[in-house]
Amino acid sequence: MSVNMHHRTTTLEKSFPVSPAKVFAAWADLDKRSQWNSPSDEVTIRYTEDDFSVGGKDVSLCLVGDQIMAEVVGVYHAIVHDERIIYTEIIKSGDGMVLGISQVSVDIAPSGTGTNMVVTLQTVALAGGEVLDEVAAGWTASLGMMEKVLGEVMSA
Repeated sequence: MSVNMHHRTTTLEKSFPVSPAKVFAAWADLDKRSQWNSPSDEVTIRYTEDDFSVGGKDVSLCLVGDQIMAEVVGVYHAIVHDERIIYTEIIKSGDGMVLGISQVSVDIAPSGTGTNMVVTLQTVALAGGEVLDEVAAGWTASLGMMEKVLGEVMSA
């Protein structure tokens, strides 16, 4: 086993005051996804490919100003409308070096008058253990933004 490989499973859970269909749409629709998927206000996500279907591929660039900080290549493996999304994502540096690979499993379920969502990240870091912390922090921030965006849907 390589000394540079580090593994971690991270589980993130969020509840939303909207239906599972609205939570699922926040993933499936590129315009909606673009409103919440940035890990911070300093980072802009620009999609160069978008195919939300089984076997489909998303490619996004994480930009700070004009500088590419990372490229994320995602491939969807299982999608059940309003219930589940499973995909893998390869995280590359701006110069193309693979930093990490994650399997992302999203479970969307009705809960009372809203929705409970569980996101499980199974990540291998190939460029140091800090990649694991960065992946978890990025997802935590993005899901916080999703909570804000879906909350705005309720007040609109």
